[in-house]
Amino acid sequence: MAELLNDKKQNPFAGWPMIVFWAAVLVFTAHACTHMVAAGDTWVAMACGRHYVNHSVDTVEPFSANSHDAGPTETELEKYPQWFRPVVKKMHPTGWVNQNWGTHAIFYWLAKTFGSDGEYNYNMLVVWKFAVNIIAAVCIFYIARVLDVTPPLAAAAAAFALFVGRTFIDVRPAVFSNMFIPMLILIYCLTTYKNIKYIWLIVPFTLFWCNVHGGYIYVFITLVPFAGFNLLTCPSKTWFTTTGIKGFYHTCAAGITALVATILFNPYHLTNITHTFEVSVSKHAESWRKVNEWHPAFERENPVGDEEAFIVMFIIAWAAFALWVVARQFKPSVDRRRRATRDIFSEPGTYQWPKIDLALMTIAALTIYMAVKSRRFIPVAASASCAVIVMFIDQAIRMIAARLKFNKTGKLILPDFPKQLKYFIIIATAATTLGFGAFWSLKFKRVYLDPWPRDPIRNSIFMRMTASNIKPFDVTQFMRENQLSGNMFNYWTEGGALAFGQEPDPETGRTPLQLFMDGRAQAAYDHSNFILWQQIYAGGPESYPPRIANRYATEKEIKKIAAWIDKEMKKRDIWLFVMPESEFQRMSKYHSTKQFRQLNYYLLALPGYQRWPGHKDWRLAYTDKDQRLYIDVSTEKGKKLISDVFTGKAKFPNEYAKNITLANTLLRTRNSTSAAQGLKYAKMAFDIDHTPQAISEITLAARMYPPLRKDANKYIHDFLNNFKENMDDIAKEAGYLNELSSASIAARHLASLTKKTDTKRLQEYNRLAKECVEKINQSLKKTKW
Repeated sequence: MAELLNDKKQNPFAGWPMIVFWAAVLVFTAHACTHMVAAGDTWVAMACGRHYVNHSVDTVEPFSANSHDAGPTETELEKYPQWFRPVVKKMHPTGWVNQNWGTHAIFYWLAKTFGSDGEYNYNMLVVWKFAVNIIAAVCIFYIARVLDVTPPLAAAAAAFALFVGRTFIDVRPAVFSNMFIPMLILIYCLTTYKNIKYIWLIVPFTLFWCNVHGGYIYVFITLVPFAGFNLLTCPSKTWFTTTGIKGFYHTCAAGITALVATILFNPYHLTNITHTFEVSVSKHAESWRKVNEWHPAFERENPVGDEEAFIVMFIIAWAAFALWVVARQFKPSVDRRRRATRDIFSEPGTYQWPKIDLALMTIAALTIYMAVKSRRFIPVAASASCAVIVMFIDQAIRMIAARLKFNKTGKLILPDFPKQLKYFIIIATAATTLGFGAFWSLKFKRVYLDPWPRDPIRNSIFMRMTASNIKPFDVTQFMRENQLSGNMFNYWTEGGALAFGQEPDPETGRTPLQLFMDGRAQAAYDHSNFILWQQIYAGGPESYPPRIANRYATEKEIKKIAAWIDKEMKKRDIWLFVMPESEFQRMSKYHSTKQFRQLNYYLLALPGYQRWPGHKDWRLAYTDKDQRLYIDVSTEKGKKLISDVFTGKAKFPNEYAKNITLANTLLRTRNSTSAAQGLKYAKMAFDIDHTPQAISEITLAARMYPPLRKDANKYIHDFLNNFKENMDDIAKEAGYLNELSSASIAARHLASLTKKTDTKRLQEYNRLAKECVEKINQSLKKTKW
């Protein structure tokens, strides 16, 4: 690689200017790693990684009551001869097949090893994210340099590739493939342009990849066009780049060796390969891929990632290819009959018209097509193709320059790189790097280091970057300390965090509370369980009539929905379920706009939402500002837990959770005495943490219970006055959004009590509520990246 950087004939930017281009690559790569993406898969990784580190890798699933059974079972083995059954059992295990097991173990090891005092250091996962993407950028740069692209364009390729994939780069195993794909293409380029023996690097490379992410199948997908086109172009060395017949043999041998190594040195052996095809082409594969990240790239309304940069790349790719095709036609024709003309093309230093790398172009086009079909492949498409795009541009510029020189001098040579242009590029790159670097550094400080308006406690870089501050930390502590066990129903993306937050059995790794389902999808669950989860979450067949009619469900229909859900829960021995508070907020939003979706039928059918009746057997047992836990009080476990909550025997993670849980429950008894106690607990909760959840309970008491109205309203009024007096100081504190949200709720509540004739006070409350909402939106915008 050194000669690519230091040979001034090949590289007019050799020496100190290279520092400028490397700085540009690093700045844009760092920027690409700053995007915020929710971390459902990250917490699955932590739970699985802990299990693997403590109990090794197996197919016995420890977290869920509905997962695949480990196999193959004796019944399944009966179709094979007796002597062959041990081979099948060893080489094709079934059950929980986690192709990402290596990444999961790495995540857990990083967080635990670099933590202290029993606490995990989650910021190490952010370090991993930066490291992986920096390596990817370096590989893209070197791909371009091996293709003889000038450093400025090589740096542009690396920077732009990371920029295109930025909104899809998060903290999960798939990001490993963002690194491995440009690594693989660099191996292909070194094999083609340097030495055919470089292809043997794919053996250890694929061996590592197949143990950290299922994307390793890309190696074998791309080996086909790489080997095939290099074989087909062997006779046409004048037109095409080729590894030659020896290169073809080496590629085939290395590919077969890599395949064998993948089977032998992976804990799932042959299943690691067959599972990939089951995920991608089985009869249920399309159903699993209905989630947004699998949708096409050009689906503009898709909330997962931004496709605008990819669209720009797509257009540039076609434009660059078209320019390259046109420029190729500028090659001067050779008159074989005239010696003088032949000599022009054989003189030393004559520019050689670039050959066509059909294999590399096909691989780049194939990867772009993958991204067009599924937006989750956008970052790898950028990594695989940006170097090829700048190759088209670089070669087109050189071909045009050589032809213009030929027209003037009659010699087919490249003109010297203009010094003025050289220094302009260096200065422009340095200025751009410094400008964006300074701007992004200041933004990084504001978003990730300054006091965080969203949360005063869980506010590390990792928590902010992955929105993990709202994960079920406190509710899982409640589960642990009260030794809850059995089957539970849970929200899909919360499953990993609910598993990781529990204390697993030291012998088996099995968690006391078994999940219904989580984001591991086909790796752990049959498709029928996926459909069942959707049905229960939607409210089942009883929810169809109002949904089809796009109207509110009647009270009678709600009761039917609740009864159906209760029946399904009891059938599966589910006595507990946990839902994030955000899902209840979404329900309220849909309710107000009459846009009934699947989720809110399930939520409306259960207690806790004041306007609708819930099922008599289900009661709130725990709540905090992020999560709610309901239990079936017709079960012995449910009866004991609800009794412990009200008698003070239940252990809560903190006083806020205890007070807000009791407030929520007591204020919905419709008993004035109990409600008075509920108001007391609500005020105690609000004194601890000024959350909108707590102030909402106080306003509820004021609306529903006339004897409590004066006390509640005075409390709300005092809070609002204090907020107005100290607004500027409060705005500098972490957790400021809670204060703003609470003030907005308080102002709207007091406005509803103000007489219409008291115009001045009414306007003041409405103005304050509006101002709070505006500041919330501004703060959210300023702290989002």
